[in-house]
Amino acid sequence: MLALIADPVAQARSPGMVNALLTREGVFGEFVLLPMHVQAHALASVVAALRHVRNFSGAIVSMPHKSAIVPLLDELTEESRLARAANVIRRTIDGRLIGTALDGEGFVAGLRSAGHETQESTCFLMGAGGAGASIAFALIKHGCRSLTIANRTTKKAVDLASRLRRAFPNAAVQVGEDIGRKYDTAINATCLGMRADDPLPLSTDILDVSTVIADCVISPEVTPLLESARSRGHATHAGVPMLAAQMELMLRFMGLPLTQLLTQ
Repeated sequence: MLALIADPVAQARSPGMVNALLTREGVFGEFVLLPMHVQAHALASVVAALRHVRNFSGAIVSMPHKSAIVPLLDELTEESRLARAANVIRRTIDGRLIGTALDGEGFVAGLRSAGHETQESTCFLMGAGGAGASIAFALIKHGCRSLTIANRTTKKAVDLASRLRRAFPNAAVQVGEDIGRKYDTAINATCLGMRADDPLPLSTDILDVSTVIADCVISPEVTPLLESARSRGHATHAGVPMLAAQMELMLRFMGLPLTQLLTQ
């Protein structure tokens, strides 16, 4: 059994995508991914219980649990340790839980597949939570020349910027909405846009100085932010490619014996 752990789950694309890939691999039935609607107050109890489910192989972890699940795990990969977040976990045969963070690599891979290069780019990132942190580290790792980070609580953005500078001493990282510069890519890494009445996560000032507007929200695929950006003539990049680019990595991390590249 595989799982998606999130709140909410009704809009989630990953169960359908994963189970379709398992079918294509010929292992659906031997493996199946189930959506689990887990609220914040129940996360620790659910994770503790999954340790004892002997046929539980692993889970995709989605909003809002990517950071909260970290202290509940036994081991983190380097990517997860740096981001202080995990969006995939696996269970070992003795019940230990290991987490990794693949959002960043998935986002960069999806961006590149659409023809938007990260090397020498200038980026604006809204959101310093689990997904935002993973994306921030991947952007710097893959050659982003300058990264500006904003967050609803400035302290969280400052903390992420400090961790980035420690990991990458030569990184050019700033905090705050600096509309005095131009950005190759402006990214929404918050959950704003999942609901129709959400405010836009990026200000019109940021939209006006950015070339490509990217959104990490998976559903709806075309968010109000992307609609607004398109109406202003900007190139846009949706969240689905980030998830699709991670699929093989996620399934392999959870221990599935894949026989072919799922991306082919």
